[in-house]
Amino acid sequence: MKRRHLLASATAAAIAPALGPSIARAQAFPDKPIRFVVPYAPGGATDTSARIAAEYLGTKLGQQVLVDNKPGGGTIIGTEIVAKAKPDGYTLLLAPAPVATNTSFGLKLPYDPVKELAPICSYVDMPLLLACNPNAPYKTMAELIAWAKTQPGPVPYASAGNASMPHLWGEQLKMETGIKLEHIGYKGSADALKDVLGGHVMLFSDTLLPSGLAVKDGRLRGLVVAAAKRVPMLPDVPTVAEAGLPASLTGAVFFGVMATGGTPEPIVATLNAAFNALLADPAMAKKLVDLGFVLVGGSAVDYGRRLTAETEKWRKVIKEANISPPA
Repeated sequence: MKRRHLLASATAAAIAPALGPSIARAQAFPDKPIRFVVPYAPGGATDTSARIAAEYLGTKLGQQVLVDNKPGGGTIIGTEIVAKAKPDGYTLLLAPAPVATNTSFGLKLPYDPVKELAPICSYVDMPLLLACNPNAPYKTMAELIAWAKTQPGPVPYASAGNASMPHLWGEQLKMETGIKLEHIGYKGSADALKDVLGGHVMLFSDTLLPSGLAVKDGRLRGLVVAAAKRVPMLPDVPTVAEAGLPASLTGAVFFGVMATGGTPEPIVATLNAAFNALLADPAMAKKLVDLGFVLVGGSAVDYGRRLTAETEKWRKVIKEANISPPA
């Protein structure tokens, strides 16, 4: 027994130097400021959501969380910074939907999104919205589908641009309902909204912002919000289920938080708990909901599964609709 005890002690002593520093770092985390990379320019709801998180987490974790805007490359530039960082939890990514859809398009990326990025937590969703000019010859989703099926040609619909999430969702809508739609891509939601308001295109697939504000003040008519529940901004606009559409048409521009692949599990758990606490905080939740976001949260595993599901879902839509990759 004594010999076994000495052997076990010797073995533990031999491996302790290798494991000790890693365990100690995880237990001490965080002991310095955290960099929160946002792959978009400053301003707008997305950037604001990151700054809300940074402010809360700075207090929750006892260290500054510094937002670092790195726009460009269709979010690839900012994402690569995190993918190539040291896997210690001190470099985080506000991960947008392209983390999944860039893979769906088969883009050649300068990083491996599975191996070099670690899911932390689903954060918020910006639901998709189908709206129309008030003078359109339909007032509901059911009326649009019935009317579209009587037309000799496809019904034009506007979106923020080719390969945008509203474009992908519009093509999925066409596939799921059997109606003929023709995509008209613009250089951003603002240009598309202007033409829909002017009656040049009657139908508009967009995110809740900015078009939701035009629905709210009566300049557009909301047909459906692609969400599981009605959103506070547009309480009178029906959900996918309420509009009689398949549940598969629930969709959003989704945001999560990721760290560098290989980040120790205790650090992932600490960050996940902090983000879930943020979403459970009434004051923080109100700020995000007021921006038009739907709160998500959940485990790191939940978020990883969602990324896998979204990647596969949009890969099928892209292939069937023959959608070209983002420029």
